[in-house]
Amino acid sequence: MTPGLLTQRERRDPHPYLSGNYAPVRTELPLTACRYEGHVPDEFRDGQYCRNGGNPLSGEDEMRDAHWFDGDGMLTGVLFRSMPDGSVRPEFINRYVLTDVLLATSPRSTRPLLPSIATFSSPYIPLLSVLLGVLRTLALCLLTWLPGSGSSAVEEHERRLKRISVANTSVWFHDGKAFAGCESGPPLRVLLPGMETAGWWSGQDAADRDADDSTVKTKHRKSHGWGKSGVAGLFAEMTTAHPHVDPKTGELLLFHMSFFAPFLRVSIIPPKKGCVEGDSRSRDQRQGAQAPLRGVEVPGIAQPKQMHDAGWSSRHGIMLDLPLSLDPRNMLRGRPMLHYDSAGPTRFGIFPRKEPGKVVWFEEAQACLIFHTANAWEEQSEDGRETGAVSLLACRLNSATLVYSAGNTIPPPHALPPGGQAEQCRLHYWRFPDMEQDRQPAPTLPRRPSHSFALSAVPFEFPTMNEAYAMSEASFVYGASMRSGSFDAGLGRQSAKIDCLAKIDAAKLVRRGLEQGIGTEVAGFCVDDRTVQDILDEQEAQLKFAHGSSSDKSSASAAIRIFALPPNHFAQEATFVPRRGATQEDDGWLVFFVFDESQLDDDGCVLHDATSELWILEAKTMRDVICRVKLPQRVPYGLHGHFFNAQEIASQEPLNDEQIRTWILASQGVVAQKREEGAAEVT
Repeated sequence: MTPGLLTQRERRDPHPYLSGNYAPVRTELPLTACRYEGHVPDEFRDGQYCRNGGNPLSGEDEMRDAHWFDGDGMLTGVLFRSMPDGSVRPEFINRYVLTDVLLATSPRSTRPLLPSIATFSSPYIPLLSVLLGVLRTLALCLLTWLPGSGSSAVEEHERRLKRISVANTSVWFHDGKAFAGCESGPPLRVLLPGMETAGWWSGQDAADRDADDSTVKTKHRKSHGWGKSGVAGLFAEMTTAHPHVDPKTGELLLFHMSFFAPFLRVSIIPPKKGCVEGDSRSRDQRQGAQAPLRGVEVPGIAQPKQMHDAGWSSRHGIMLDLPLSLDPRNMLRGRPMLHYDSAGPTRFGIFPRKEPGKVVWFEEAQACLIFHTANAWEEQSEDGRETGAVSLLACRLNSATLVYSAGNTIPPPHALPPGGQAEQCRLHYWRFPDMEQDRQPAPTLPRRPSHSFALSAVPFEFPTMNEAYAMSEASFVYGASMRSGSFDAGLGRQSAKIDCLAKIDAAKLVRRGLEQGIGTEVAGFCVDDRTVQDILDEQEAQLKFAHGSSSDKSSASAAIRIFALPPNHFAQEATFVPRRGATQEDDGWLVFFVFDESQLDDDGCVLHDATSELWILEAKTMRDVICRVKLPQRVPYGLHGHFFNAQEIASQEPLNDEQIRTWILASQGVVAQKREEGAAEVT
């Protein structure tokens, strides 16, 4: 038995992603009034912040394989309800996303129905064990189709497992619909503010399907959106959990990675009502852009990859072909299904939005991972004309350590940073030269980005921005950071967590890098080499020197601003909420959940009465927390969130009772459902 396997199988300590504030909660609360301190901005009125994350229903077996990215999706949110007297009352709610997997899970099970990502990524688990885990899942899936497999909690037809997504990664809004998603299946519609679960969505509503079916010439063929019928449709429907919405056209931009060829496809879904306010394109341009694109192949991918996000500019898509494969055929080669090839290249496929077949692939020799892109845009000359070049900002990791550490697995040597480098996760810039010139016949050597460099030495992940400025050359990107460590290793056994939020003036640092003549990536180089502590020390010195008289001015001119949480307090991903009518890009707030880890006992286990808070931070100076909402229970560390404004919530397409999924397990003691009433107490 290898040392790595021994550590995983014979340890007696709780799994770090099933304990502490990673441990799942066992109570679903309906909309419950909360106390708060400070002031709620009017922009939050009747809006709702919602965050998704894994909360395994079957989590009693803490010695099993588990990964941070596993777990049944649970939505957690705060509604800012307008009251008759003009005040605002925050109301907390959390509910499971009722996926096929959750509805098919036995209330008596101590292990999840699906194998863990840790099982598929660990090089220490024998192939036979992996195959047995897959066979167990297949058997349990088939059992859901047998007569009499229903229960008092779930109707038989609702318990049949048709899709394997746990919908635990993200939430978003498009064209009158709110969605929860995970890349192992299509999006699942949810209804706000009550967070009820409706049906799966594959890019078409009923009217769209009827229209498409009427044009199909094959006798028995039916339209399935971007998916397909039969077993193949299970994999063809797999959709990114990081779709992008064009702020000018309102188009929903998605990609699909499948286990079967064609491996990579894209979809572009326009809003039913046409362009959005502020779209400056001509009428002909708008009409051409509003035709939907569903499941069109992007050629050039040799095998299925773990592609989590993509870049989208106003006219181009940027696909990421990274050396992290997610391929069942790997097991035939003696490798884990999820395998990092440190000798493999990093590739970027760029194409005109509506013409994926015209993709041009650029390559970097140095392997890396990218889980999240921050922004992409068309380069413009000083006179405002497009040069043909495309730029990308993304969070670049120089190793695959996170893939393993998030599953409590010792990273294999080939997954570590090359050449003895330190672990790095940095906001990185790439520039891809004139796309029209690069669509000429392929050169002998791989095409290379003209520029590739890190903007800052600050650890940086979970990027967010003012979405009104997305897909253009915006200035500011906000993200999660930490005083010490990095996201590569920090989210594993090292237990480093998000104790800082960073604001980076990306436009300023990109210009500085270009002016310095920086070309392609140099190991360890970055435009601004200050550490988080360096920046915090400088900010403190500025405040003392200015005596508060010009701190706002110094904040506005700084290339990087850091907000440090108090000791023992840790944040989750932040979402930017703009001020209504603002003329400056950074005029708004960041909203995020916070947990005080002094509520853990000496063994690192969470106390039964532990609670979390929701904070609203002023984004311009990154200094003032203007509101703290006291939540009635704990919010586990999770993944991605979104602020749904009042207009989005009010504009949701209605659903009837038959479209809402039902699930009642309170009587079986699996999940407690509490109803608490009481007026908000404002302090």
